[in-house]
Amino acid sequence: MNKYINCINYLIQKKTNTIKHCKSNLFNHLMGTFNILRKWDCSEDTCFAGLFHSIYGNDYFTIKTEGNREVIKSLIGEKSEELVYLFNTDIKRNINREVSIISFANNLEQGFFNVFDNLYDQKDIDDYYFYFRDTVPWKFLGSGEWTLSKWRKFTYVVEGKHKLEKKLKEQTENILKQLNVFDFLTLQRVYASANPYGTVHDIHQDYGTDLHKGITVMYYLNRYWEPSYAGETVFLNVEKNDIIKSILPKPGRVIMFDGGCPHGARDTRRDVNDLRMVLTFKYKINVL
Repeated sequence: MNKYINCINYLIQKKTNTIKHCKSNLFNHLMGTFNILRKWDCSEDTCFAGLFHSIYGNDYFTIKTEGNREVIKSLIGEKSEELVYLFNTDIKRNINREVSIISFANNLEQGFFNVFDNLYDQKDIDDYYFYFRDTVPWKFLGSGEWTLSKWRKFTYVVEGKHKLEKKLKEQTENILKQLNVFDFLTLQRVYASANPYGTVHDIHQDYGTDLHKGITVMYYLNRYWEPSYAGETVFLNVEKNDIIKSILPKPGRVIMFDGGCPHGARDTRRDVNDLRMVLTFKYKINVL
């Protein structure tokens, strides 16, 4: 019987499918993490470590499914087991690169989504707002024709030459470094979008139709925004038949998410006399 089947049989024998974990159960979570690592073409040792990453329990997941390290070594080998052990004993999970990769996959499997408020002060909020509203050369994307792409918005490709653009890029990199994922990402595109009332926003995915291929970081650039103004960013489930999150474009707010998650901007209220502006950084996941 092959290694994979032995591991699955062990996890079923331990009834991991009955242990609640996040929105599902431990078995599904372990399998999901394993599949993400496989999608990234990680080594066999790293993938199988991902399949057992929470088996010993840790500060975040306190249930201890197995206490005998020799049992796990016999299933996945010494190198993989050592990664599992490090995952559960290194709280920051940054001592070993493979452990950091497993931790990243673990977070993505659980629905990678972060909201950061108050990362910068009112002066920065004002500086960013007036720079993007009044200074950058906006271009209109779209036309009156009915095509498969229904986008109608203003856009600006960020080249990173202005001091404020450099500042935003540096801040974004600092956030990613604090989350211990920066080394696994390659910046692909930076652009700003602006939408007055009446423009069109498609529900879309930033990295094709698959999850876990890239990370999107989005800054809301308005200096004032009432909840009644609408303009939320909505996130849909994979089936695209229900909204799972709705984020208000609060001034100074930054969101970070799996770019494969379907999402789009809602229109603003008719009498909102301002552009709804966002700045977007798109990073491709590249762990090898």
